[in-house]
Parts: sequence; C-alpha cells; structure tokens
Amino acid sequence: MALHGAIDDPRRADRAAGVLALSAWWNLPIIYFSVQWWNTLHQGATISLTRAPTMATTMLEAMFVMMLSFWMYSIAASLARVRAILLEREKRSSWVQEIARG
Repeated sequence: MALHGAIDDPRRADRAAGVLALSAWWNLPIIYFSVQWWNTLHQGATISLTRAPTMATTMLEAMFVMMLSFWMYSIAASLARVRAILLEREKRSSWVQEIARG
C-alpha cells in the first residue's frame, strides 16, 4: 500500500504494487511450515489432513462457518472495490455515463 501510494501515476502504481505482491510469494511457505520447524514457538496444528482434529466438534463447526463467512465477505468486498476503482477511472466513458443515468 505504501508503494502504491508513493507513485503518482495510477497505472504504474498498480503495476509496481502487483509485482511486489507477486514477488512476496516465497514468504507463504515459511509462514505455513513455521509450525513444524519452530514447534517450541508455536502451538501445534489442531487441524490436519492426516489425522482427526484435536478440538471440540462445536468449535470446529463454528470455525468452519466463520472461515466461510470471512472468505465470502473478503471476495464481496474485493469485487466491490474493483468495481469502484473501474468506475472512478472510466468516469468519462460512455458506458459509465449510462450506468450513472440509469
């Protein structure tokens, strides 16, 4: 966000921030495997693909409902933001004028 805000041209800022975000992919495996690598610093996994969960069923159900809700909200908020950005950038085009009249 700081890189995006530091560049005046919106298209260049989008490209630079996108490249930075894509180049940060290497951090994800470190975060994921840190539980196994440094198990003295982190709690062990409570959900695993190879064994049964170690948490109560009601807590597990609530967690899955909240995960689904969070993902649905995140997707909806992202799509709304993309729509707002597109409408703002293309505010002088005819298709946006038709939506505004509409």
